[in-house]
Amino acid sequence: MFRRLFLLTMRLLGLVSSLALLAMMLLTFTDVIGRYGFHHSIFGTAEFVEYLMVVTIFAGVALTTATNDHITITMFDGLFGGRAAEFRRWSIVAFSIGTYLFITWELLQHAFDLLGTDKRSTVLDLPLWVQPMAAAVLMSVGGVLLISGTVWSRGHFERLRGELFRISGHGG
Repeated sequence: MFRRLFLLTMRLLGLVSSLALLAMMLLTFTDVIGRYGFHHSIFGTAEFVEYLMVVTIFAGVALTTATNDHITITMFDGLFGGRAAEFRRWSIVAFSIGTYLFITWELLQHAFDLLGTDKRSTVLDLPLWVQPMAAAVLMSVGGVLLISGTVWSRGHFERLRGELFRISGHGG
């Protein structure tokens, strides 16, 4: 059950991120054609793209972090063996979770600060608190997935990735 829910959430994050990116590309393309071909741009395109960018980036970050697929430096991995390798692996996992939680907390604080001031965007008059709140919600989802994925795989994310691909039928 957990595996299926985990996989479903991962697919949903990927879909949300992909759809937001597609919408950004189509909106920008249409705006450029309208601006240069017909001398009329779409009103508020830049602000729409900002909101879509938040969804694209933070849904993608949640997806990437949940399976510990972020960029890593492996140049010194061969220097560690035995207990040192285990300590290093768990240190990285703890640092990732701590950093993730810190960023989520900061985004939530920023969202509530903006909510209290009722600041709004310049062109479309949209509430500015929505961007950091959406980012915080997506980061929270990614944080829950990261922690549950860590517990499930006992910090061996290659096992988790293998299980995800096995369940989804994409290989191995």
